[in-house]
Amino acid sequence: ICETDAKSLCIECTSYYCDSCFKYVHDKKPKSNHKKDKIDYFAPIDIKCLQHPKIPMNLFCIDERGNHISI
Repeated sequence: ICETDAKSLCIECTSYYCDSCFKYVHDKKPKSNHKKDKIDYFAPIDIKCLQHPKIPMNLFCIDERGNHISI
């Protein structure tokens, strides 16, 4: 959203944000319950499938409404 370096990853959105932008985007429902994780540029990202929480998400698409679709 801005020019500041991202410092966190939204687990549900799978998007990267600086602290200010994360707060701005997630300040209101339905995203207010989203959790962020601090970015470690040297660690692999472990995002779980939204439909199958025990399975790591390998690929995903975004439909025309902006919803993530696990593949």
